[in-house]
Amino acid sequence: MTFKYLCLNSALLALTPTLLWGTETTNPDVVSFSQCPADSYSSLQYTPPPVFSDDSLGATDVSAEQVQNIGKSISIFTGDVLIEQHQLRLHADKAIHNKDTQKLQLEGKIHGDTGNMAISADSGWLNLQTNAGEFVNSTYYMPETHLLGKAPLFSISENNTSILLDTQFSTCPPGKQDWHLDTAWLELDQNRAVGTAKHTVFWLSEVPVFYFPWIQFPLGDERRSGLLTPSIGSSSSKGFEFSLPWYWNIAPNQDAVITPVYMNNRGPMLATDYRYLSHTSRGNLNFEYLNNDKELNEQRYLFHFDNKSIITDKLSFNLLLNDASDAEYLKDMGSNFSTTNITHLERNANFNYAGDSWSAGLMAQTFQTIDNNIALNNRPYRRLPQITLQAKEDYFESDNSYLQASLNTEWVEFEHESTTKAQGSRFHIYPKLSLPVESNAWFIKPSAGYIFTQYDTTDTTGVDANLDNRGLSVISLDSGLFFERDMSASSFIQTLEPRLFYLNIPYKDQSAIPVFDSSKQDFSFASLFRENRFNGIDRIGDANQLTLALSSRILNKNNGRELFNISIGQIYYFEDQRVSLNNIVNTSNNSDIITEVGGSLNRWKARATYQWNTETDSSDKRSVQLNYATSNKSVFNIGYRFYRDPINEINNLEQTDLSFVWPFARNYSLLSRWNYSLTEERDNATMVGIEYESCCWAIRLLSQRYITDSARNTDDPYNTSIMLQFVLKGFGSITDKEATNTLKYAILGYQPDF
Repeated sequence: MTFKYLCLNSALLALTPTLLWGTETTNPDVVSFSQCPADSYSSLQYTPPPVFSDDSLGATDVSAEQVQNIGKSISIFTGDVLIEQHQLRLHADKAIHNKDTQKLQLEGKIHGDTGNMAISADSGWLNLQTNAGEFVNSTYYMPETHLLGKAPLFSISENNTSILLDTQFSTCPPGKQDWHLDTAWLELDQNRAVGTAKHTVFWLSEVPVFYFPWIQFPLGDERRSGLLTPSIGSSSSKGFEFSLPWYWNIAPNQDAVITPVYMNNRGPMLATDYRYLSHTSRGNLNFEYLNNDKELNEQRYLFHFDNKSIITDKLSFNLLLNDASDAEYLKDMGSNFSTTNITHLERNANFNYAGDSWSAGLMAQTFQTIDNNIALNNRPYRRLPQITLQAKEDYFESDNSYLQASLNTEWVEFEHESTTKAQGSRFHIYPKLSLPVESNAWFIKPSAGYIFTQYDTTDTTGVDANLDNRGLSVISLDSGLFFERDMSASSFIQTLEPRLFYLNIPYKDQSAIPVFDSSKQDFSFASLFRENRFNGIDRIGDANQLTLALSSRILNKNNGRELFNISIGQIYYFEDQRVSLNNIVNTSNNSDIITEVGGSLNRWKARATYQWNTETDSSDKRSVQLNYATSNKSVFNIGYRFYRDPINEINNLEQTDLSFVWPFARNYSLLSRWNYSLTEERDNATMVGIEYESCCWAIRLLSQRYITDSARNTDDPYNTSIMLQFVLKGFGSITDKEATNTLKYAILGYQPDF
């Protein structure tokens, strides 16, 4: 018997209608009772009952200090009576057993343990054959949920149904019941896994708050159709908001949450979340629909469908569909900074085949641009379709070397919504051979490959472009050494890891080739060792260059844990870099110097990146992040990042980010985040909240303000919202988890229990 999912919630403070409560998950919320004193439930201890073997399931073991037999049917056991069956243990001062009826009468200090609960009573009886029984003045405790209750009469019927009269229960410890429930009549039907309560009152301390004439709720982990927890909130975009979700348990592998929503500024909305799971497929469908937005006087919607299917052991199919009625929908209806600043919605369908040493894919991909500030010509191309083939195989393996052959090939048809953009197909193939040779102290990896690309496209006027094929050889040599030394008498070692990487790709004029999917790579330490300085394959960078890099690490030699690392590197160019996206030749003799640092010591973690431009003697990119955490509920983060736009410094990015969770007093925590743009001198996102968590309940209040840059809100580009979350531990949250999700996104490293 369990009340794990008894979600007693209502927005009303008076009489509520008849409710059928449901649960939408097979896994209970994980909540922490760590605030409870260790001995807070010691008045009723639970000890798991014995588990008998299969050939002894029907056996009954009885022991007592004294046994008196009256006739052939009656046995009286007195003094420390112990009765054990499979998944049942009973203690009593006195027990009277009738062999003819199998009725066991119990008296004096009764204590029982079942598979999921403990019970004590003044008196009672139990039929050892049918398991029917009654207990008078009982107290019961369910350790899994910390549920503690009492009932004047606890009745158990033969059909595995229990009736409790005038029962009171809570997850709070005795003597400190901040909340409890009083129920006049409670039935627990284990066969149907359903609990039914009549005339129930929810109390906060000594104050009655909610009255429920009738409630039905699931027992255990079984899903059940019914109402879920309502949600109340407020935001500057939507105004006062109230939603009441209904859970529909369609089938064991299908369910849906249908949520009517009322928004004071926007009007009524219907949201649907449907999900399914089978042996070969899983997916979910989300649909939000407003028949008439009161502010805009128009229909609005958001649609999302995601499916992943396994057709065979090696063949899979994925489908992703997204659609929004207008560009401002996410900004008006989103709940955090990341959601409201999405610029594109992707749609794709793809088949993937994974062989032992090769893989192939077929994909169609389009985008819906929902940021009206992005010009038509700057929007992404559609791939209709894209066919890929990759293969990799090792040959002639020896102790420290092998020959590796790889192949990457692709054919794709590009389309664009603008008629002034080049469109057409691209075929690309890149075979490559590598010969890695390595030992514990060094490695060397020579590689040679050939890139061939063929275009069949139109130009910006729609005329056949007649582009020449592009063929380029790729030769590289990667090498490195590993040195290490003990750091005096400590358990740490320091490594020194120099690395050289040479790359040669001849120049070929690519200015006539349209840019379908290429862009400049973000410069980082890892990019020092990449063969192409561009993303995509419309531009293959010419190269005659040598990368010189040095890394060092401090490791704990007992467990291999890394405490500190630093890497620095630079590329030296022996020839000008003539291939570019803007037809500008790079005549520099070397790249920027890139340095990356990271460290971890006890509760502290830090990482930093610094990119130094040797031509301008200034920093083009820098960032630092510092994290401190005593636990996953006490964290502090501070960060800074700067990026210089190489074309227009007006677009420079410089931001600071501060977030923390501070338990400033017993049971109380302060939560906050502040993201600030130094270049624009404005807040990007702010959040502040307070949280109280006791032994058996918790409450959290959050307020957040984030920028949306909505085209309709030029006077006030911010959206402000307030979220309240109230949790009865062991019973679940009586509001939705928007506050929890917001905190996980906003505060790095914070893992709330509710």
